[in-house]
Amino acid sequence: MAARNGKAGLLEKWRIDEKPVKIDKWDGAAVKNSLDDAAKKVLLEKYGYSENFNLVDGRLFICTISCLFAIVALIWDFLHPFPESKPVLACCVHTYFIMMGILTLYTSYQEKNIFLVAVQKDPAGMDPDHKWQLSSSLKRFDDQYTLRVTFTDGTSNNTREDEFTKSVGAFFDVNGTLVMDQFEKSVSKLHDTLATEKKTK
Repeated sequence: MAARNGKAGLLEKWRIDEKPVKIDKWDGAAVKNSLDDAAKKVLLEKYGYSENFNLVDGRLFICTISCLFAIVALIWDFLHPFPESKPVLACCVHTYFIMMGILTLYTSYQEKNIFLVAVQKDPAGMDPDHKWQLSSSLKRFDDQYTLRVTFTDGTSNNTREDEFTKSVGAFFDVNGTLVMDQFEKSVSKLHDTLATEKKTK
């Protein structure tokens, strides 16, 4: 009985906000975002991992460089009105579109559908950090939500992954409220399976 109360207390501690998450269940983007946020909460708050922002920082860096070229073009054209500014404007415009191409490649092949990179630090501080990644997909006009958990061992650098695909109806009630207990069980099962494999190898 005490163990059951302890588990309930743990779930209550990291539950998403004080009020239930409620969305328009016909809005695919809102459904996916709410499930992604909930999965992120499980790893960061239940398991106590730290979020790594390097993937997002890479995208922001590319966007910042693109914006700098746009700003240079704007200032240069103000100081040296067209047509005197034509060579600089042409250079900045071409560079901007090149950077946008690089950004597209980065989001398609580097970020993919990853929405969380979390670091599991060694309590003793002796071993390298382990890395957990969460990625998901929900096709347009489809109810099948796929969540993939990827684990990279910091010591051996080996990578393992597991995933589930379920109807979003399994995680939302008729009013569009997220049933967090159900979703948490599915996410934790993926995590614990990979964590168990890590310990047994």
